[in-house]
Amino acid sequence: MRGGRPAFYVVTRGSCELKLEGASRPVALAGGDFVLLPKAQPHTIRDSARTPARPALEALKNSQNHRGCQPGGVFRLGGGGALTTLVGGCFQMEAGHGNPLLTSLPPMIHVRGDRGTAGQWLESTLQFIASEMASGQPGAETVVSRLADILFVQAVRAYVAEQGEHASGWLRALVDGQIGQALSLIHQHPEQAWTVEGLAARVGMSRSAFAARFAELVKEPPLTYLTRWRMTKASRLLQTGSETMSEIAGQVGYDAEAAFSKAFKRWIGTAPGTYRRNGLQHEHSAAL
Repeated sequence: MRGGRPAFYVVTRGSCELKLEGASRPVALAGGDFVLLPKAQPHTIRDSARTPARPALEALKNSQNHRGCQPGGVFRLGGGGALTTLVGGCFQMEAGHGNPLLTSLPPMIHVRGDRGTAGQWLESTLQFIASEMASGQPGAETVVSRLADILFVQAVRAYVAEQGEHASGWLRALVDGQIGQALSLIHQHPEQAWTVEGLAARVGMSRSAFAARFAELVKEPPLTYLTRWRMTKASRLLQTGSETMSEIAGQVGYDAEAAFSKAFKRWIGTAPGTYRRNGLQHEHSAAL
């Protein structure tokens, strides 16, 4: 399967192996296992190394579509061997390849279903997903999308818990009590007029100690990260095409539309109005 978006798989029955492109050996997966591929690397899934692999699109095109469901479909492939059932999907991430969380994660996160706590949240979330996909009720696709988000968050939590103090990059900032709190404040309230002093006070640190620690863990100064997050949120809001330019400016911490426009163009490289028009044109083209 080719890359594109971060993907996930859950083995609900049986066993198989997954091999990332360029990896020296595959990873064995058993029933109840969850795999997250944050970097959208091309990969192969099969029952064993002896089985020839086929391109995913070709395999799905030639398979028997057992029944439609919301979203996606149920497909049967192969035959003659032991039955293995997978649930898979992908994620649309804000900021794409520039997302600091994705950058900090490894190519694969493998959460084994036989590890107590992991098995509990996997089982309960999958039960909800299966129920919604079979219901055919209005809004099922939205519910399943939110449940997939939960799978992503839980997988990252499991990985961070396993790494602990050995977590690297941006993940170290998340598990740091004070810097993680500062990141949460920025993410939840980008409209606030944050200063280094203000953030430091909120997390109980001196200005100098906070600035140094933040830069060490996040790899950029606090206000640079704040601007990055504001522009990420503004980009998403512009793509929806609903809020006015003035409303978007206010939601990302700018009192004046002109100041927002100037900052956006400096950071993104194009004016917000042009960015919005281009985004809507792409959306309309994709719908044709």
